[in-house]
Amino acid sequence: MTISKIGILFLHGYTGGRFELEPAFRYLKKRYDFEYEFPQYPGHGTTLNLAAAAGDDWYREAEKAYFNLAARTDKIYVIGFSMGGVFAGFIAQNYKVDKLVLIAPAFDHTRLSRLHRLKLSPEEVNDHLKMNLVSKLRPRLKNIPIRAMKEFIKIVDKKTGELESIKCDTLLIHGRIDLLVPYETSIEAAKKIPQAKLVLMEHTPHLIMFAEDKQLELNILVERFLFLDIELKYLVD
Repeated sequence: MTISKIGILFLHGYTGGRFELEPAFRYLKKRYDFEYEFPQYPGHGTTLNLAAAAGDDWYREAEKAYFNLAARTDKIYVIGFSMGGVFAGFIAQNYKVDKLVLIAPAFDHTRLSRLHRLKLSPEEVNDHLKMNLVSKLRPRLKNIPIRAMKEFIKIVDKKTGELESIKCDTLLIHGRIDLLVPYETSIEAAKKIPQAKLVLMEHTPHLIMFAEDKQLELNILVERFLFLDIELKYLVD
């Protein structure tokens, strides 16, 4: 009996770094044996240097990591967060991917300025305030030049592609109090991807890695989908 060698590609988000998916990586690596690639895009990481930012370079780094992984594995799973979710989806449209996990994928950047559509309840607003995520974002936001934001918009537009052409089993996970990429983005994506399941996480922000209890919930969802073949409760409005 031949045992398939599994590889997992982890793709972080815009202005982020490996730290965004590090908790999920550590959780899975303790429990399962797999090869992996964990690229970090130029100018990203714990210290940002986006003055010479180029969206094409960010995507090429993700694509190169995919090819490195494909060269030494039989099955490839891709986990993408935010902009990394857009890259993951585009890779799945063009290359062999066996399972795909998209966490708060930033497919529709135009909605970033239409947060009123979320209609957050007072309780949900309070949840977000208690997490004090602004204090974690503020030091990073001052290091993002306008040019880098334009590069983000350009590369998301270019790499969203045709979601209908994603043929692998896909799990979308999105928080209901995500103020950066409203969860409606994933509802629309799930309607387009043929084999998609969508889990909307209650009281969950965009930066899940800073919400410890929600991070554990996400880890378990990803584990069940990738390794345990457990049927997940899912919601598509």
